[in-house]
Amino acid sequence: MKRHCANRTVLGIIRHQGAFAEFVTLPVANLHEVPADIPDEVAVFTEPVAAAAEILEQIPVPVGSPVAVLGAGRLGLLVAQVLCHAGAAVTVVGRSAWKLDAARSLGLQAAFANENSLRQRSFPLVVEATSSPQGLEAALRLAEPRGTVVMKSTFHEPAHFDTAKLVVDEITLLGSRCGNFQTALDLLKTGAIQVRPLISKVFPLAAALQAFEYLNSSPCLKVLLSNRAGT
Repeated sequence: MKRHCANRTVLGIIRHQGAFAEFVTLPVANLHEVPADIPDEVAVFTEPVAAAAEILEQIPVPVGSPVAVLGAGRLGLLVAQVLCHAGAAVTVVGRSAWKLDAARSLGLQAAFANENSLRQRSFPLVVEATSSPQGLEAALRLAEPRGTVVMKSTFHEPAHFDTAKLVVDEITLLGSRCGNFQTALDLLKTGAIQVRPLISKVFPLAAALQAFEYLNSSPCLKVLLSNRAGT
């Protein structure tokens, strides 16, 4: 798989300058044509939607199967929508009231992480998307014996957890990263995944620095930069 090539380059991450430039170069093979009926503000979600859909390529998710998605941020809400669209019975688990309200507005079931109604060891599949080192330990508590925990988060600090849980309950721990862009574009084109409600604010390109300040100082899910006049 190309994503695991030892000599790969990644735009803005590994041996390839980022995209905050007037022009960037990429191999033609890396490009995907965005259908004309997908607006730009929807198309920018292609990569995270692809990452969310990758779970369905890695493991079977039976229709009606209970799934807990830990983390009600942008990626967690996209993962929850993708799995819900596939027929799973999804519960978004988080600690922020406004993010859980955002989940409910998308038609998703949502619960606070410390709710008594959230039974431990009761989910055959748990997706960890908290972006926190403590997320894995919380996910393992929710996974039923012989269940699967999918890790979507990456973080700088090491994650500390009791490995005995993996052995005693025979939990499968599965890493999951990027996915197929064409799959994501198909989902976005049909409207199966709602992304506009995740856009907190749009800034003109000239106000890029203010956009970053807003991102760091305000509760938000997604901030966009646009070069369209009047945006």
